[in-house]
Amino acid sequence: MIYLVRHGESEANIQNRFSGITDVELSAKGRKQAAIAGNNVKPYKIDYAYSSPLKRANDTAKIICDVNNIDVNEIIIENSLIEVNFGLFENMTWDEIRENHREESENWISYKHRYKFPEGESYDDIVNRISSFVDKVPDSSLIVTHFGVIQSILLYLDIADDNNLWDYMIKNCDIIVLDKNNGKIEKIIKNMSSERREESHQ
Repeated sequence: MIYLVRHGESEANIQNRFSGITDVELSAKGRKQAAIAGNNVKPYKIDYAYSSPLKRANDTAKIICDVNNIDVNEIIIENSLIEVNFGLFENMTWDEIRENHREESENWISYKHRYKFPEGESYDDIVNRISSFVDKVPDSSLIVTHFGVIQSILLYLDIADDNNLWDYMIKNCDIIVLDKNNGKIEKIIKNMSSERREESHQ
């Protein structure tokens, strides 16, 4: 199994900004979510920990590792795990995008994840850059990354497709327990401080 974790809430998440490759900090809530995620992975064997180079992911990984007595110096920074580059839309809110790039925002609505951001990336670009890492990453690996990257991994492994991709709404510090070899999700562990819920995908 591998364990895909979306980073904790960031300051950009609070402001509803598409931060992409912009390096923003975790919020206080995001740090609490990371600690909960750390407790949620305790039942599982973690031999390796990988993180996006962005602070919101790397700090989440460090907190999870601290909770599990894993040396944070052993976290492997994997550049291919960086979030999608939103290009012209980088670090803007939806309202700002609509105001400044109306036509392109309509294209984004129409093409969804197949849309290539002007001066940025598409999900196809993410799939291309993460494919080698996904092929080689060993079992019992914790992978802390971003929403767009997690969706792209699901596309690459043929777990999700164009019709059902948006059924997988991965919130901050949710954990996908993934059987990479058989191409299926075993469960999704939701990050809930007052209630924990596991969604089985047997």
